[in-house]
Amino acid sequence: MQNAIRNILKSIKILLVLPIIFSTLCFPMENGENYYIKIPRFSSPPKIDGKLENNLWGNAAIITSFTQYEPQEGASPSEKTEAYFGYDRKNLYIAVCCFDSNPKAIRSNLTERDKVYGDDEITIYLDTFNDKKRAFTFQVNPCGVQTDGIFTESRRRGRGRGGGGGGGGGGFDRIDKNWDTFFTTDAHIDEKGYTVELAIPFKSLRFPNKKTQIWGLQVMRRIRRKNEQMFWHPRSRDINGFLIQSGTLVILGDIEKGKNFEVMPVMMGLQESGEKFNPEAGLNLKYGLTSDLTADLTFNPDFSQIEADMPQIDVNQRYELYYPEKRPFFLEGKDLFDTPLELVYTRKIINPQWGTKLTGKIGKNTLAFLSAYDENPADIEIYDSTNNDTEEEISQRGLVNIFRLKRDLYPESHIGLIFTDKEQGYSGDSITSNFNRVIGIDGHFKILNYYRLSFQVLGSQTKTRDEKTSFVPAMKFNFSRRARHLTFSADYTSLPPDFESSTGFFRRKDIQSLSTRIGYAFLPQNDIVVDIRPSLEYKRIYDFNNTLIDEQFQFGGFISGWRGSFLYASFTSSMERYEGINFQKKSFRASINSDPFSWFNGNISYSFGDSIYYDENPYLGYKRSVGFRMTFKPLSNLRLFYNYKNDNFSISKGGENVYVVNLISQRISYQISRTLSVRLITDYNDYYKKLYNSILLSYVYRPGTVFYIGVDDNQEKDDSGIFGIQGRYYFMKFSYWWRR
Repeated sequence: MQNAIRNILKSIKILLVLPIIFSTLCFPMENGENYYIKIPRFSSPPKIDGKLENNLWGNAAIITSFTQYEPQEGASPSEKTEAYFGYDRKNLYIAVCCFDSNPKAIRSNLTERDKVYGDDEITIYLDTFNDKKRAFTFQVNPCGVQTDGIFTESRRRGRGRGGGGGGGGGGFDRIDKNWDTFFTTDAHIDEKGYTVELAIPFKSLRFPNKKTQIWGLQVMRRIRRKNEQMFWHPRSRDINGFLIQSGTLVILGDIEKGKNFEVMPVMMGLQESGEKFNPEAGLNLKYGLTSDLTADLTFNPDFSQIEADMPQIDVNQRYELYYPEKRPFFLEGKDLFDTPLELVYTRKIINPQWGTKLTGKIGKNTLAFLSAYDENPADIEIYDSTNNDTEEEISQRGLVNIFRLKRDLYPESHIGLIFTDKEQGYSGDSITSNFNRVIGIDGHFKILNYYRLSFQVLGSQTKTRDEKTSFVPAMKFNFSRRARHLTFSADYTSLPPDFESSTGFFRRKDIQSLSTRIGYAFLPQNDIVVDIRPSLEYKRIYDFNNTLIDEQFQFGGFISGWRGSFLYASFTSSMERYEGINFQKKSFRASINSDPFSWFNGNISYSFGDSIYYDENPYLGYKRSVGFRMTFKPLSNLRLFYNYKNDNFSISKGGENVYVVNLISQRISYQISRTLSVRLITDYNDYYKKLYNSILLSYVYRPGTVFYIGVDDNQEKDDSGIFGIQGRYYFMKFSYWWRR
C-alpha cells in the first residue's frame, strides 16, 4: 500500500507540471471587437409580452451580425435576426426579433416546460465566469415555452453505458436540462416572424463576486424546416470547442449579487388501493453565501418520481442496466461531480432522509460537496467476498459524502480532486463499521487548437464486516483530436476486479481496455446532405490475468442532412470471452431519424447478427432487434409519443426461437395552458406480461411551485389472458418555491 501511495504522489508531481507545459501550447481564440457588447442600464423594467413595444428597447444594445453554421458554415443566414440587451439592478433583459419570410411555416408548439422538441427556438448561452467551461442556457420557442439548463464543455453524453462506466460519445447538444431556475418569458408570432422576450433575475445565476461583470455570450437561432442554425459569434469546425467561440457581454453597473434565501416546503401523499392515505412533508432550503457559492439543505426530501423510467429490455443481459437520475435534489449541480470515470451515480442513494450540498466557484476554483443519510443503502461489496452470498436481510443505514474540487488552468483546461466516502452500519453496529472510500485526481487539457488530453487516477479501499482490501488503483486516459475533417481518439482504462466505488456506476470491472477510433468528415453542406462521416474503431480488452476477453473491430458511417435527418450504419466483427469460451461474432446495425414535418418526427433502428446466450452453458445464437420511435403533433398542444422495441433470439439464423421480447410504450400529453397539462403513460412488456398505466394532472406555475395529482396502475396477464391488478397507487405532490 505504501508503494502504491508513493507512486500516486509521484504521478501527482508530474501531473502538476503538465499544465505549465501544455499552457505554452494552448492558443485560445480571442473575441473580436465586433463580438463585444457593453449593455446599458434601463431606467425601469420593460413589459415582457413578446411584442417589443416598450420604448426602453430603443436604448438597448443591439446585435444583428449572425452567421450560419448549418447547413452552410460561414454563409449568411436565410432570415434576419436582431437581439436586444439591457439590465437593471435585478434582471438581465433580452429580446430577440426573428424575422421569417413565411411565418405560417414557423414550427411552434405549446408544451410542458423543458419538453420542447422539434420547434424553432432561440438559445442564450451565458458563461458568467467567462472560463469557457460551463454556461447557463435559456431557450424559448415561438410560443414562449421555456427550457433551461447547464452547458458543460467537457460533458459527454451516454454516461454509464461504456465499458468502464464513464463512456459515451460526444455530440453537440451537451446541455443538461435537469437544471431549473426562475425567469420570465413571452413570445408573439406576427406577419414578420416572431419575437421572444426574457427577463432573467440575477438571483437565478451564479457569477463572480465583483463590481464589473465580464461574461461569455453566445446567441443561437434554429429554423427547423430549413435545418438551419445560426450563431451571433461565428462557429467553426476548425476550432475544437464551443464556448471558446463566444462573444463578450459586459455589465458595468451595480447588480443584485447573491445571498438570496430560498425555502421550498413539500407535501406528498401516497395511497395504495385498499390502504390508508400516507402523507409526508419535506423541506428544502437554499442560501446564497455569495453570488458564486450556494448551500443547500433538505429534510425528508421529495424523491417521488413524476417521470417514469423508459422501459429497457433486461432479458439475457450480461451487465447491469443504467437508469438516469430523476430526483431534483441530486440533479442540481450534478455536472460539477462529473469525472472521466463515473464515481457519482446518485441512484445508489435509495432512501435518503436528509441531504446537504455546497456548490460554487471561487476565483479559479470550483467546489462541490454532497452529503446524504440513507436508510436503505445498497450493499458495499468486495470482489469474491465470502460474506456477499448471504440472503438474510439485515437493517442497514448509510452515510454518503462526496467532495469535488477543480482548479482552472487556462481556457477549457483544469485539474481536479475527488473524494467519495460511503459509511455503512448494520442494525446495532456503528455506522462507520463498513466503508468504501475512493480518492483520485483528474485533469482535462486542451492542446493547440484540435487536441485534448484527459486523465483520471484513482485509489479505493473497502471494508465489509471482517474483510478489508488494500489500496486498489484504477485509471483512465483519453487523447483526442477533433477538427473540420479528421478526428481520432485513443482511450485506456484500467479497472481491477477488487476496485470498488459504492457511489459510482461501473458496468464491468477486471478490465484493461484500449480502444481507438478514427473518422473523417466530408462536408457537402447543402440542403440535402450536410456531412458524411465514415469511421473505424478498434477495441482490445484484457483481464488482470492478461487473458484477452474482448476484441472488436467496427466500421461505421453517419450521414446527416435534410430537415434534421440522419442515417447511421455499422458493421462489427468481434470476439467476446464468456465462461472460458471465446465466441466469434458478426453483426450489423442501422438507424434512421428524420424530422420532416412540424407534426411528425421518427426514428427506426434495426440490427441482426450473432449473439451469446448468457448461461452456465452459454452458446452462440442469432439475435434480431427492431425499434422505432414516433412523435405525432396533430394539434399544437397535443403530443403523442410511441416507442417500440423487439428482441428476437433464436438458436441459429432461421432456427427455433429461444425468447421474444416486445416492449410497447405510449406517452400522450395535452397542454391545456402554459402551466396546466394532462399526461397518460402506458408501458407493456409481453415477456413478463406486465402492463403499467399512469395518469397525471400537472400544474407548474414555475419551477418548484407545482401541484401534481395522479394514479399509477400495475397489471399482469394471467394464463387465461386476463389482466389482473397487481397494485394501484394514488399520489399527490405540492411544493412552493419562495425566495428573498
